[in-house]
Amino acid sequence: MTLTLKRSSREHSGVFGTLISEDEAFSCVTLEHAYPVFDNNFTSKIPAGQYTCVRGLHRLEGMTYSFETFEITCVPGHTDILFHWGNFNTDSAGCVLLGSNVIVESYNGPKMITNSKETFQKFISFLNGIDQFNLTVS
Repeated sequence: MTLTLKRSSREHSGVFGTLISEDEAFSCVTLEHAYPVFDNNFTSKIPAGQYTCVRGLHRLEGMTYSFETFEITCVPGHTDILFHWGNFNTDSAGCVLLGSNVIVESYNGPKMITNSKETFQKFISFLNGIDQFNLTVS
């Protein structure tokens, strides 16, 4: 199985995109932490390319329990790049956050994604019985 992560914008509020399965049975919006490069240009930790995502138990910083998700493996110079829930740029240290919509004005704050925990559960349910998948990032 292959999923595609396609970025649509890179800005101070985050790197936004979409994640879609090859059969289009699953899709959602994504948010990755935006790292400044130069002159209002931003990047994420995951370069464009092909990756293998592997199911496993992981624990985010500050959590007291582990949860099941997928790690994006072989990201150059990085480990523990996961898919998980979160709404804002600050909720990710390089991981891919999943949501249903992008909100441009969030209470006069930065852009955000919504329904992240529910969307993450749909992602995990969609991949039920699958231990790894291919990810194309563009």
